[in-house]
Amino acid sequence: MPVRFLLWMCAGFMLGGCVPGLLRSDAELAQAIAEPARLQLRLRAATPFVLTTRERFDRPGEDLNVYLEGDGFAWASRTEPSRDPTPDNPLALALAARDPAANVVWIARPCQYTPRQDNPACREFYWTVGRLAPEVVRAVDVAVTAAKLAAGAKRIHLVGYSGGGGLALLIAAGRSDVISIRTVAGNLHHQAFTSHHGVSPMSASLEPADVAPRLRAVAQWHFVGGEDKVVPAGIARAYLAAAGPTPCARLRVLPGLKHQEGWVDQWPALLRESVVNMDTPACAQATPLR
Repeated sequence: MPVRFLLWMCAGFMLGGCVPGLLRSDAELAQAIAEPARLQLRLRAATPFVLTTRERFDRPGEDLNVYLEGDGFAWASRTEPSRDPTPDNPLALALAARDPAANVVWIARPCQYTPRQDNPACREFYWTVGRLAPEVVRAVDVAVTAAKLAAGAKRIHLVGYSGGGGLALLIAAGRSDVISIRTVAGNLHHQAFTSHHGVSPMSASLEPADVAPRLRAVAQWHFVGGEDKVVPAGIARAYLAAAGPTPCARLRVLPGLKHQEGWVDQWPALLRESVVNMDTPACAQATPLR
């Protein structure tokens, strides 16, 4: 049992305490989060990857809410990549499980939750410098389209956590059916992020800030933790500066929240809040998230 996983479980996120007999693997934890929300496991082929998703389609034809997972366990240390980027804490999945919408899909990032033998394209490149490589964006976009067709939806709302926030922006820029974007602790400007931390640039990744001007008419709400030391508010501000003036993109800094802590409890209220505030005539494509 990895120490990082043990410590997280003992924090009581799911279980309210540390009970050794209840400790579980990453896959079992994901199932424990997804099952009460009836999010069913599915593997979707998305060349060159096989992507793991969790899906619930209760009312075909209604809008589809798409949750994109964060970067996961990308680095074992500051200089050593991990062998498997599957997250110990799939926060985007936990957010999806709190969403009461009829049609919800969570999409894991490439190489998360799928064995290497079933995903031969996976290599460290895709969770280090190439985590937003063009083929990554295309593959997740393919999975979004497949889920949209399965749900019979016409409109999509994207929610991205951490690195999934930047991915949501890149996907939205290439589609005409995305009518709202929400990011949670989102890395929306990876050049600003790597500069802030003094680490190697994501040299093979697309830059979300580059597509910011193309998204100015799409309703956006970017939630940032006031105590987030991983992706501080300055990263979102750099993205908004690249977007230029628009009434459709909003930043909300929540005092006391960190990169992973506090979001699940607050998510239902943040969803309700952003429904009210996004429904504005100034955003031609804005519509309430149900």
